[in-house]
Amino acid sequence: MVEFTVPGRAIPAVRMTQRSKYSKPAQRYLRYKSQIGWVARQHFKGSPVSGPVAVNVKLYLSGGNQGDIDNYFKSVTDSLNKIVYDDDRQIKTMIARKIECEKEDQRVEVEIYELDSLGNAEIS
Repeated sequence: MVEFTVPGRAIPAVRMTQRSKYSKPAQRYLRYKSQIGWVARQHFKGSPVSGPVAVNVKLYLSGGNQGDIDNYFKSVTDSLNKIVYDDDRQIKTMIARKIECEKEDQRVEVEIYELDSLGNAEIS
């Protein structure tokens, strides 16, 4: 369905309240979500799908203090709401990997597939 790469170091999702959404970590996370959305729009031109989807995320990270893999996955999938699919609740299959790399090679590779009624990927 759609594949794209987001350059640079991935930013994990952070908890936000009305007050904390102005903190530096929250602002950095929100900018990263916008970046993912912008890249996704360059590769997905159709209307958001309404059926079940599978998401595969490969996180290429270099050293440092790495966040939890589920928070990285959340930052990617939340960013794609209303762009690739209506809501991330449509995700029925997920795969996420953290892969060590050199600092200049940090990126996130994303693949999203529509699923049929049996949960199989619809390859077109």
